[in-house]
Amino acid sequence: MAKTDKKRQKEALSIEQLNAIDLLILGKCDREVAEAVGVARQTVTSWRLYNPYFQAELNRRRKEVWGAAVDKFRSLLLKALDTVEKAVEEGDAKVAIEVLRMAGMDMTKGGSTLGSYLIGADDPEQILEEITEKKAREERLRVFPPPTDWEKKKTLHELEELARKLEGITKADKGT
Repeated sequence: MAKTDKKRQKEALSIEQLNAIDLLILGKCDREVAEAVGVARQTVTSWRLYNPYFQAELNRRRKEVWGAAVDKFRSLLLKALDTVEKAVEEGDAKVAIEVLRMAGMDMTKGGSTLGSYLIGADDPEQILEEITEKKAREERLRVFPPPTDWEKKKTLHELEELARKLEGITKADKGT
């Protein structure tokens, strides 16, 4: 999607939808969000489940929040490693054992965590299987190309119809 399309997508969202996204990011449930923005709970649910523009903006905002959290974690990681290093140098056996365990060298549990992390298989059959599976996935992509614009529009219309049905159920429940 082009940058201008993304900008139009955000502009297509109502102020209520943008406010709802803010509240969802803060961890509020659909009911709380609906009360705060002045819509029915089912409307918020409909936005979350059937509105791809709402979903995309919500996901974009979630990525922003997640990115900030990851950055904070990275800054703490170096401090934590410095603290662990000092503890090990001072002979703290508990910390040393925990570091070894985290590195996958805890043989008491019969497995490893970081010990073989991101190291490929050591069994030729497994390597051959992984390569074959990768080739099969690539072949499926060639046989089943990405959806066309027409298919996307059809899906969007189907989602809009589901949203209308949900709104109809909400109105029928309220007797309006």
